[in-house]
Amino acid sequence: MALRPPRLTIVDGALDAAARVVGVVVRPDDRVVMEDPGFPALIDLLERAGADIVPVPLDRQGIDVDLLRKAMELNPVAVFIQPRAQNPTGTSMTRLRASEEAAVVDGTRAIAIEDDHSGDIAVADVGVGAFLPDRTVHIRSYSKLHGPDLRMAAVGCTADVPDALAARRMFGAGWTSRVLRGVVLELLTDADAVAAVAEARTRYAARSARVREGLRDHGLSVSPGDGINVWVQVPDERASLVAMAARGIRVSPGSPFQVAPGQVPAIRVTCGALPDDMDVIDTVAAGIAGVEAPVGMTVSV
Repeated sequence: MALRPPRLTIVDGALDAAARVVGVVVRPDDRVVMEDPGFPALIDLLERAGADIVPVPLDRQGIDVDLLRKAMELNPVAVFIQPRAQNPTGTSMTRLRASEEAAVVDGTRAIAIEDDHSGDIAVADVGVGAFLPDRTVHIRSYSKLHGPDLRMAAVGCTADVPDALAARRMFGAGWTSRVLRGVVLELLTDADAVAAVAEARTRYAARSARVREGLRDHGLSVSPGDGINVWVQVPDERASLVAMAARGIRVSPGSPFQVAPGQVPAIRVTCGALPDDMDVIDTVAAGIAGVEAPVGMTVSV
């Protein structure tokens, strides 16, 4: 694990964790750095909190470190990062990039907030917290790992955030079910469950790599990455969505993920529900690229 925090608190999923951390850390008119493209729900949370969002683009290794350095000159209170299988691009940070980002954040007032929503269904396990443990809040979700109805995440760091978060939570839900926590502990330690996650990670990686390969073969610009999501640049978002729907393919529009205006149109392709049949994946990739239509099938990707 990239960070082993001495203090933890348990909440009801990654989005609940993000909302509670924003409530503790961010005040109106505070500047906050986040990845662009990024998770739409986080964009909404920050806007509702009155934050001034400073978007920083990604490159092949994670958030662009030179542009992050420039953004830090604006004195933000927090930097939100998805260290692996970034949503929507699938980009995972390298260890070198994590160390570079930690060096940029170190010495500022900002806290690095890592949203590790994919957990062990993604291959890489690196993050800024390994290099900046005293200034990092790490959110580890278990919903993608063991099922979307398992709404549980851990929030940990050495700072005061978990304590403040837990104190605020006592005015509402109070705590996450101990029964649910016991189930998650069993899933994280049971040999069969651990093996099932490892198998899922291997299958997701194979599907993701094949989708990326197929789209590149058809001339599309796609993100590198891990996990279940692929970011695909397209000539026109709306036209692409309509054309793919006509071929029986449903994808996510890219615009809700984009923070800064005027960006290249894109879509998000999710590979998790695709079959392991590589011929089917090739057909879907061709359908996304507009080369041919999948016959007798409807897929949501």
